Amino acid sequence: MALPHQHLTPQEVSFICESELITIVPRQRLGALNLISIDTRPLVPPQRADVPLWLAVFLRKQKRCNIVPPDWLSVDYLERLVKEESDSAAFSQMPWRWMEVAEILLDTCSEDLISPSDIALHIRSLRELRQAKIRAGLSDQMNSSYIKINNLGLMEVCEIRPWVGKVVDGLRKIEGEAGSTAARRRREDIDADGDEDMDDDGY
Repeated sequence: MALPHQHLTPQEVSFICESELITIVPRQRLGALNLISIDTRPLVPPQRADVPLWLAVFLRKQKRCNIVPPDWLSVDYLERLVKEESDSAAFSQMPWRWMEVAEILLDTCSEDLISPSDIALHIRSLRELRQAKIRAGLSDQMNSSYIKINNLGLMEVCEIRPWVGKVVDGLRKIEGEAGSTAARRRREDIDADGDEDMDDDGY
């Protein structure tokens, strides 16, 4: 039997993201659903309702609802974020699952988005800008025993965690070996000084 891996894969992160709540506008009436993770109220057009993302995608594929994209998934909002990322060394504050949500909605309901091609372009620009910042931030902190980068999304964290963990472990090992070598040299110096003192006293 294969042993479980230590870190989440991008596929697992996307699967977890499907439990995120998103707003829909029903096209047809649908009774209340008693799901494992949530109970939905009856869906009555044109009243908006919040449902798990996987259910929204399922109903959208059946043309039984329209998905209302989150406020941040618009051309104007993303343009501002791209400018912020370009002008600042800090990371813009993004939703925890921004990459996964954007990818799923662009793939499954681009008809419900305004200018989906422009949105996809801005998402790609954000991703590239933030990846460049991640690389720069990691380079600056490689001499540290821990890595601190604020405002990363879940997918971004999962992408860098496996190899960053190995790098940090390697640095700790090197620091430990350096500390052991320094301690051994101090002991040798003390022993050498002690031998010289003993020779000076004639013993």
